[in-house]
Amino acid sequence: MAQGYKTKFSRSDDGTSYTPVAGMLDIDPGEESRGSVEMTPIDGTSGYMDYDPSGLRDAGEVSITLIWNESDSGQQALRADYDSDTNKHYKIEYPEGTTVELIAHITGWGKAVPKDDKITRTVKFKISGKPTVTAGS
Repeated sequence: MAQGYKTKFSRSDDGTSYTPVAGMLDIDPGEESRGSVEMTPIDGTSGYMDYDPSGLRDAGEVSITLIWNESDSGQQALRADYDSDTNKHYKIEYPEGTTVELIAHITGWGKAVPKDDKITRTVKFKISGKPTVTAGS
């Protein structure tokens, strides 16, 4: 059974040299979706809507939860990414070797401060274009 333990998340300006982000607790890689074009003729007889699968695909969003650490260079880089107006390169590396490389921008920058647990940071990314998936072994 595959487990998420040892999954890594990193970021890059150019897609070649990546900086790991420390303290990741969870990652939600989201889900992709695709649009469809409604094609039901006004004189249809089936009583059901007709759709054509020619709509655009949306790679969705990724969300990560981190142990809050303002001194971590990876988390500092994410803050700079949030403050910028450009897409950046991000990579998810799964324990069995599969990697997902994506271009995205940060759309959410949250923090949770519970009274009896660790402080966490949640970061949300909107993916631009099609992610590149390389299968592991």
